[in-house]
Amino acid sequence: MAQKLTGGRASLEVRALSRTVLGWRRIRGWSLAELGELVGFSAATLSQITRAVVRPSPSDVLKIGAACRAPDDEIELCVRVAQRANDPQMWDRINGDAWARLAWTPWDVMAEANELLIVATEVLPELLRTSAYHEALCRFGAATNGLDLDVQQSVLTRLGMDAKEAARPGSHGPLRVRLLVTEAVLTSSVGGARTMIEQLGRLEDLAVQTGFDLAVVNSDAGPFFGHHQSFTVMRFRAPRFEDVVLTRTLHGGDTWLESAAECAPYERALLVLNDVVRTPEESTRWLSQASLALHEPLPDNNSDCHPPMTTVQAGT
Repeated sequence: MAQKLTGGRASLEVRALSRTVLGWRRIRGWSLAELGELVGFSAATLSQITRAVVRPSPSDVLKIGAACRAPDDEIELCVRVAQRANDPQMWDRINGDAWARLAWTPWDVMAEANELLIVATEVLPELLRTSAYHEALCRFGAATNGLDLDVQQSVLTRLGMDAKEAARPGSHGPLRVRLLVTEAVLTSSVGGARTMIEQLGRLEDLAVQTGFDLAVVNSDAGPFFGHHQSFTVMRFRAPRFEDVVLTRTLHGGDTWLESAAECAPYERALLVLNDVVRTPEESTRWLSQASLALHEPLPDNNSDCHPPMTTVQAGT
């Protein structure tokens, strides 16, 4: 039967398991009560499983997967995840750490977060990109996947969420985003002037929304801790969810950091950055001036060109 979380905390792996089990039910269009009748669980127990309040046992996964007629390979993978969740150290000692894992995307985790602290030192993150900016990054090889504007918008709509919306069942509550971005990112010529004008305009629109803070790192600050490292710290209102850090590179893909020891350097970097950023008013004014500068006519020999993106890497 479903068991209490280890240390009262739900790892990303357990949360991915919960989302998968919930997805099986939703595909069938069943309510918790309807599924409960088939597997012999109360709706309350199933609700705790799908919200990662408790972790399902391997037998729970088998029952729910069979009832929902989920694919056999998916059920088998989820059973292994449930087995590992019970005793990860013993599992890794016996089976090794190289095994298929449930996949969660940054969007999956972001949808549950209540605060995003984004440090952008290379390029702007997907959450804030326009489609033209993202497509330009793809052309230069600095991004490898398409931008899902619907998913992006579903996250951003939580910026202005009111108390009534936040109280609805299943709501993860309002979202707060703090973007710490270097001047170099905002003055780069990704895609040319028109693309950058549109992208900076997007940031100006976001900067006036409730829940969005923009902080531009002063170029005169010199090197600082994390100077060439883009990352995102995701924080959660639910006490069972630990804060996590996401870093991303083209060669290594997404790296999730969950332990306090792994996250500590990034938390320290945020503290250092707070001392070298412009004030909110200065940052907003700086952004507007950067956008206006792009509207100025360019010399004929430079009208449609921009420097090569040899140093651009994938951002978070």
